[in-house]
Amino acid sequence: MAVKKHKLDVAIEEDFCLLGVVTDEPDYKLCWMINGFLRMNFEKQNDLILFHKKSKEEQEFSNFQYEDEEAMITFRIIKNRTENGYFLEELKNLDYLIHIQGEINTVKINNFMLSLGEMDPVRMCVPCDLSRIKNHDRLLLW
Repeated sequence: MAVKKHKLDVAIEEDFCLLGVVTDEPDYKLCWMINGFLRMNFEKQNDLILFHKKSKEEQEFSNFQYEDEEAMITFRIIKNRTENGYFLEELKNLDYLIHIQGEINTVKINNFMLSLGEMDPVRMCVPCDLSRIKNHDRLLLW
């Protein structure tokens, strides 16, 4: 008797959005400026240590987090570049990624993006197309 095999595909629905930032500022200074300009409270978290399959090396990415408990949103700023690669290879042109998770309100996200773009050291703040990203696992760490 032949054994039937069934494959189970689970579609994960994202409850987050991703913004990209281009700036020359170091991560701590960018977060300090955002905290002052947008009245947020980004705090340094432990570095993300991930293994890159192709280069067979560990990569370390700094990250900062701010939780808006009232709006039920968590913001994370992740440095996209490190000495030995990128957090997301498809987005090499971006210096930082802002991972926004929770009760996402398009109007609030657009206002946040516009406010970031108005800051002097920020040259560009853009939404990222999640369909272009091959390695979604890196975005599901939280």
